[in-house]
Amino acid sequence: MLSQLNPEEKRVIEYFLQNVSVGEICAVRELQVLEGIKDPARVIYELIKKGLLERGAGCYNLSRRLRELIMQA
Repeated sequence: MLSQLNPEEKRVIEYFLQNVSVGEICAVRELQVLEGIKDPARVIYELIKKGLLERGAGCYNLSRRLRELIMQA
């Protein structure tokens, strides 16, 4: 599944691998300013639809399924 991601989606996943849970506003700003993602909210939404990220109460998280896969590796 990760191999099917576009370059922006891969950069966002790399960001969340380093920052498993990030506040919504902070994530969007950091992805835009530090990572150069033009429309981070759209990319995050696509990754949520793909089951790789989750939206919590005011934050975005690496999905539980992905965290479990990482822990098994």
